[in-house]
Amino acid sequence: MDNLQERLGHYLRGPASRSSLYLFAGAACLGTYAIWRTISSNALESSPKSIPSPAKTVLPHLSRKETRRLPYPPDALPGVRDVESPYGSIRVYEWGREDGERVLFVHGISTPSLALGGVAHMLVERGYRVMLFDLFNRGYSSGPSPSTTNYDSALYTSQILTVLTSSHLPWASEPFILIGYSLGGAIAADFTSYFPHLIRGLVLIATGGLIRTNHISWKSRLLYSTSGLLPERFLERLVARRLWTGPETARSIEPEADTDPELKNEEDRKGGLRSSAVYSSSHRVLLPGNPDSTVGEVVDWQLQHHQGFVPAFISSIRHAPIHNQHHRWRVIGERMRKREGFLKHVDFVLGARDPIIIADELQEDAKEVLGEEFVRVDVVEGSGHEVPIERPDVVVKAVQRISADWETQ
Repeated sequence: MDNLQERLGHYLRGPASRSSLYLFAGAACLGTYAIWRTISSNALESSPKSIPSPAKTVLPHLSRKETRRLPYPPDALPGVRDVESPYGSIRVYEWGREDGERVLFVHGISTPSLALGGVAHMLVERGYRVMLFDLFNRGYSSGPSPSTTNYDSALYTSQILTVLTSSHLPWASEPFILIGYSLGGAIAADFTSYFPHLIRGLVLIATGGLIRTNHISWKSRLLYSTSGLLPERFLERLVARRLWTGPETARSIEPEADTDPELKNEEDRKGGLRSSAVYSSSHRVLLPGNPDSTVGEVVDWQLQHHQGFVPAFISSIRHAPIHNQHHRWRVIGERMRKREGFLKHVDFVLGARDPIIIADELQEDAKEVLGEEFVRVDVVEGSGHEVPIERPDVVVKAVQRISADWETQ
C-alpha cells in the first residue's frame, strides 16, 4: 500500500452522388463551425481551464533515453501532430497511403490510442490510411476540467470533427470507416447517428452504448453518482485505486465488471471463468522492443502523470453515451433501412469471455435496435475485453469485409 500511495501522487494526497457528397462536406464544415462557435461562447462564459497533459508537465524534464523508455513514448505511432482546440490540445497520429481507404479509430475509456496501434499498423500494411487520436485528458491530449465541462456526446463529437478537419487530406469529402473500442465504440455509434453521410463502415469492438444497467453494482452507482454525497476528490482517489494495475496484479484496464456475483462466477461455454479473461492482456507488450510498454503500465503512467485522467474517466462514466443509448442506435438502424447515408451493416467484434460487454446480450440488443439483417458479429473465443489487443487480425478482417462490400456494389 505504501508503494501505491507513493506512485499515485496527488490523488492520495487530497484536493449519393459526388456533388451531393461535396454539398454534405460543406454542410459538415458549417456544422463544425457552428458547434465550435457555440462551444467557444460557452467556454468564454464558464471560463473552463484546460488540464495540461504529460506533453507539458513531464516530457520537458526527461532526457531522450528516459523518453524512449516511457510506457507510452511521444513518438510511439507515426505521423504525430498536436492539434489545438478551444478545450485543449489533441494528440493525433495519421499515416498510410494518402490515396488509401481511410479508417478513423476511437479508443477506450482508459487506454490511449496506442492500444489500437496493432490494428492500425496491420491496416496500413494492407494499403489503408489510418488516423488515431487521444481522447481529451488521455495520453498526450489535454482537456477541459470536468468541473466546467461534461465529458458527453457533444464534447466527443466536437473532438472528432476537430480531428477530421485537422488533416491536410479531405476526410469529410468522402465517407470513411470508423472503428470504436469500448467507450470509443459508444462514441463512434453516437457520432454515426448524427453524421450518417460521413460513415461507410462502422466496426464496434467490445462496445459500450447498450450495456444493461442491471449489471451495474450499487458500489459503482454510488462511486459515479452526481448526487454530491461523497466529495469529488475522495471519489477520484477511490477511482484511482480501482484503476491501478501495479507491477504484479493484472486488473482490468476498463471499469471493473460490475455483474452480480453469480454471473461473475458463472462458467462460460468454454468452461473457463469469464472473470479471469478480462485480466489476460494487462501485461501484453504494445510496442515491440519496449518491455515497459504494456497496457497496465500505460494506465498506471496516466494515473501518475496526467492530472486530468481520473476526472475525465469519472465524467465519461457519468455523461458519455455508454448506457441506455437505444434511441440513438435506432436512428442508425432506421437510416440503414431507408438507405439514408452509406452504412450497410454494423460490424461487431466481441470477446467470448468478456465480463464487461456480455457477447450474447450485446448481440441480442443490437439486433433489436438496429435490425437483425444489419448486424454482423465476430465472437472471438478465448478473448476478454481486450480483444483488439489480443486479436487485431479479427478487426482487420472486419474492415476488409466492409471494403469488399463496396468493391462489389
